[in-house]
Amino acid sequence: MNVKTGLATAALCATVTMAPAAFAQDTQLVGIIAELSGGGAPSGTMYRDGVVLGLETIDANGGILGSQIESTEADTQTDPATSVAVMRRLVNDDPFAVFGTVYSSSTVANMKVAEEAGVPQISGSESVSVVDKGNPNIFLTSFSQQMGFAKLVNWIVNDLNAEKIGLMYVNDAFGQGGRQAFIDYLKQHDAELVADIPTEPQQADFTAELTQLKNSGATHVMVYNHEEENARIMIQIDKLGLDIQAVGDNLCASTTITAGGSAIDGAKCHVPMTAFSPLPAMKEVGERFKEKYGHEPDHNGFKGYIGAHLLKAAVERVGEWDQQKVRDCLHENLFTVEDEPGLLLDTYIFENGDADRGSFIVEVKDGKHTVDQVLGLVGGPYEKRDCK
Repeated sequence: MNVKTGLATAALCATVTMAPAAFAQDTQLVGIIAELSGGGAPSGTMYRDGVVLGLETIDANGGILGSQIESTEADTQTDPATSVAVMRRLVNDDPFAVFGTVYSSSTVANMKVAEEAGVPQISGSESVSVVDKGNPNIFLTSFSQQMGFAKLVNWIVNDLNAEKIGLMYVNDAFGQGGRQAFIDYLKQHDAELVADIPTEPQQADFTAELTQLKNSGATHVMVYNHEEENARIMIQIDKLGLDIQAVGDNLCASTTITAGGSAIDGAKCHVPMTAFSPLPAMKEVGERFKEKYGHEPDHNGFKGYIGAHLLKAAVERVGEWDQQKVRDCLHENLFTVEDEPGLLLDTYIFENGDADRGSFIVEVKDGKHTVDQVLGLVGGPYEKRDCK
């Protein structure tokens, strides 16, 4: 697989404008649009690397319906407006599908462009705001907050016996969606939200917020920011000596652990994927990712890898490279690891593009995940539809 890299400038056009003429009939072009610079670079780079590894794996095993996959990259600079401009340039070169973005605020901004171009978009976002717009062209490779938080809140209240809970969330589309889902599910349980504390993207000092958290009497805190901010919060919790159990999902991402060091030890999370999974296929992908890139993948790396195989599963079930048929096939359909091992876990895609998958409960010990539980799908049984 060849990867061509473009920036959110005229350089993007220079890298891919010749693509339709240059690619042979037995080659298909896809785009990768991600946060490769700016505050979201740790997440976007992980996602991009996962897509690339997935596509390389697919090509090494014969491609998709005999076609090899070419990809081109574009950098959103972690800016929603830039992501729209970049997406416009990307779809002008007629890729079969596009992977990305990760940051939900960017995906909400750019997904209409892909929809209007008829290019299926497989996103690494998780905010419910991505899947509640009625866009038939967007597909998640992990569950949204609406699905994931059902399991997360149940675990926090029933398994961790949390009664007084604080919430620190980033005040953007990602954080706001998570906050609402968390509060909605918490209302179904006998637990009290004693602190509801917003933070800002790329915030550095959390002294005021952590003082508010301490004064609330919370015994557990749901830390729900982007990975770099999660790390700063945990470092400052450690320095302040707060006696509180930190919980979350991306709180335990490898990018958070790398930035936060020993301050992340003891954090407990519900995660969609982990390189330390007891499932052999997921562990093997984690090892190959580390061999290629020098570090373990976090959930964003796995989401990218799975996204490549989700496209493969849908195209092969349709039996041809037809964008509309692939889009239709992805809706309300079950894709299994028996048919496509690269999915790593059975995946059901809902009508709105959300996903239901298995997941894991982990604790960070010595900078690594220890898996405490493997959780199944939220719903089901689901139907596997033939798309031919």
